[in-house]
Amino acid sequence: MAPGHQVVGFTFGVGAVTLIPAFEVVTIHPFQMILFFVFILLGSLLPDIDTPTSTLGHKFWRGLITIFTIAFLCYLFVPHYLDTYRDELKVFVMLLLPILIMIRGHRKMTHSFVFIGVLIGYSYILEQTLQVPRVLLDGLVIGVISHLFADYLTKKGIPLFYPLSKKHLQFLFTFRTGSSSEKVIVYGLVLWNVWFLTQSIL
Repeated sequence: MAPGHQVVGFTFGVGAVTLIPAFEVVTIHPFQMILFFVFILLGSLLPDIDTPTSTLGHKFWRGLITIFTIAFLCYLFVPHYLDTYRDELKVFVMLLLPILIMIRGHRKMTHSFVFIGVLIGYSYILEQTLQVPRVLLDGLVIGVISHLFADYLTKKGIPLFYPLSKKHLQFLFTFRTGSSSEKVIVYGLVLWNVWFLTQSIL
């Protein structure tokens, strides 16, 4: 459930800003803090990109088809545009290709330690080549970790060691996705975040 993952992601973000000194810079710059949490919310949905019916997956695949259609039309009718943006296209394909390779069905590669490792590696590439602020990329990684943590608490679990092992692992105490237990946990986290942030401001 997308809202549930975003609530968990937001909670992880609050914890990072509160407990990890490296994120103090975010609290100093309000706009950067907003972007930090935007990246967390995006990351909290990213692992479900392997599911075309998910909130992010639907937009991703529709957007990808649109991009490839535009690129194909440019190749047919205005090929000089592709030459103009050749370097940008190389970066785009370089970043996209591993993601497409990892998408092999729901809760597989994108729900494993390998995905987190690849994302951290790509964050470094984006930071070096495109000068994307590290703190924002860290927010994306935190969001992904929060998603995997939330799915780890479900009865279906996640294949943390995929592709070495396809076995789904789960926490000792689990709940079903979309169940009343999940809703209670999500609402509880919302109330805790509101209380914690209110106390921090006051």
